Amino acid sequence: MKEKEKSVCKTEHFQTLFNLHLKVIRNYIYYKCGDTNLSEDIAQEAFIKLWNNCNKVTFDTALFFLKRVSNNALLNVYKHKKVVLNFKKNAIERSNNESPQFILEEKEFAAKVKLAIESLPEKEREVFLLNRIDKKKYAEIATLLEISIKTVEKRMHNALVVLRKEIGNV
Repeated sequence: MKEKEKSVCKTEHFQTLFNLHLKVIRNYIYYKCGDTNLSEDIAQEAFIKLWNNCNKVTFDTALFFLKRVSNNALLNVYKHKKVVLNFKKNAIERSNNESPQFILEEKEFAAKVKLAIESLPEKEREVFLLNRIDKKKYAEIATLLEISIKTVEKRMHNALVVLRKEIGNV
């Protein structure tokens, strides 16, 4: 096929991409977040962005573009949820009857844990959060990240070693 025939802006080519990749993108996001409705919404938004940027994306790079856009959209959702949770947490803390010392120690520990997780190398942090926060099994993580299960195990081990060193055995 000639390059012009592979234009994403052509309706039939866009429809082909949609039929080929919708399930892949939806599952990709679902494996990261575990929310069917959210994964469906993000997949739809990714295809809308693909259509709006069809002149900038080639047919062959469309899947990469969709994965990147959907992953960024999911990260934006997480950032928003974090703000909401922090607001709720602060509201609960204001109404909490715990001693000021306990609250201070709890905040210090939470900050220490957060800093330790942030200090992990990106690959180890990603595996750690997918496993411990999103409750993904090693096989699911391996499939999602397109790596072997042994690599997932090694990254998780490295993350736990670093966290134990930073935080200590709690």
